[in-house]
Amino acid sequence: MIYHGEPLDLMPTLDLAQTYPLLECTLSLTHPIDVDRLQAAVQTTQTVVPQVLGRYNLRWNRFEVESGTLNQVIEEYTASHDPGRVQLDVLAGPQLKIQIIHHAGYDALRLAMSQLLTDGEGFKHYLYLLAAAYSGEDLTTFTNERSVRQILAHLRQAGHAAAPVLRNSAEAFPRLRGDAHHHRGEATIPRVDSRRLQRKAQAQHVTMNAVLLSAYALALCALTGEHQLVIPYQVDLRLHGPVVATNVVQVANLTGEMLIPLTVQDGEQLADVVSRTQTTISHLREELAYLPPLVQLSRMSRALPPELVRRLAGKHRARAAISFANFGHIDHTRLNFGSLAVTQIYFAGAYRTMPHFQMTVSVYHDAWTLAFRMLGSEPDYQLGIKILKNVVAQLTQWSREV
Repeated sequence: MIYHGEPLDLMPTLDLAQTYPLLECTLSLTHPIDVDRLQAAVQTTQTVVPQVLGRYNLRWNRFEVESGTLNQVIEEYTASHDPGRVQLDVLAGPQLKIQIIHHAGYDALRLAMSQLLTDGEGFKHYLYLLAAAYSGEDLTTFTNERSVRQILAHLRQAGHAAAPVLRNSAEAFPRLRGDAHHHRGEATIPRVDSRRLQRKAQAQHVTMNAVLLSAYALALCALTGEHQLVIPYQVDLRLHGPVVATNVVQVANLTGEMLIPLTVQDGEQLADVVSRTQTTISHLREELAYLPPLVQLSRMSRALPPELVRRLAGKHRARAAISFANFGHIDHTRLNFGSLAVTQIYFAGAYRTMPHFQMTVSVYHDAWTLAFRMLGSEPDYQLGIKILKNVVAQLTQWSREV
């Protein structure tokens, strides 16, 4: 069975040399999970999101669902044999892989999902759907909304003049030598500090994304010497065409992107940069600066085969060595697997080969987790950890300033 992809499904494949088609989620449960029940839940979610068990056809931008892939989704390991990462071939399928790590008295789950199928918000939608299926809820009335047509039509009717697409700078990390390994890094901002951060941001009339981006830029400047940065900023298009029905999920790639130019001067602190960043983001959002590439991609996808669309669009797509993704708040009320509660959860991106680096942020029970996944040397890893710690230190200090 064939399920045609949407134009935005092409976005992660425009630069085939640096394609990162994975999103990763790590969570811990209060007790061991029922593996058979979880596998049945995955099968149930396929009735709503059939593509989850399919393979992605790169040539024609479509998902081809074949039988026999369900038994490839779940893998079990003991804590002493935890592989530490998920290997997922989205071109062969399925688009989801779940690793269950058995600990003494509880289980941890590591889930990877194809970014060709969904984005950060859509990944959360799927997790909520999986938890509902595991809990025995009836999913027969649920539907998955993947189309971008209504969203783009709504945006075009808004009547704003779109800003020109920004060209990216050549910012990059130092090319450090050494043996390359898979590394993962996390840093946590406790709920007390995160609540203080949010109150400070509201009082300063800035968004948390502006605060996070500013702290990220300052950390990069301090540790790499780059003063002129252009960092991709994700825009959730669902906010422009919200679905209010409780039985509709949006497991899809519905994320646009703006390139945010950031300048950091010597001696500047977070308070100096954040208002400037907020002004830039607000201006670009008002001008719908993320719309022209989406409209162009949508038009080309209707008239040209995907291979030609990639060739044409990829030539003009700015490629960022440094990127940022905010997965936002995770709703704990929708994440109970039967009687099993999730004690901890955070999201991360794919393992990017240095000098390409992405910092991600996710929030659970008001605690913020900053994370990265990296393929690089030990010095690369230490630099990534320093960036996370620098960002956390800046945010903590800023939140306490009077």
